[in-house]
Amino acid sequence: MTIQAMFTAEGMTLRDWFAGQVLAARLARPDTTPAEVQNGAELAAWAYGVAKAMMAQREQLLAEEERALWDPEFAPPGPSGQAK
Repeated sequence: MTIQAMFTAEGMTLRDWFAGQVLAARLARPDTTPAEVQNGAELAAWAYGVAKAMMAQREQLLAEEERALWDPEFAPPGPSGQAK
């Protein structure tokens, strides 16, 4: 079975885009040190870790929205994780 990435555009996945946005925001912070910038592998690993968490959260929200469409009794959890 071949696994294909979802949401690709010209070779870039949504996860790649998230990681790039997170990395750009981190590098734009005034407290970013030259030593942090020099450690590109660590920064990339961190950015992709954040992007992975964003993708997982996105999938959870999409599943909750889908369930809410089909199950009128379903109350998606609020920001604290408890049902509304």
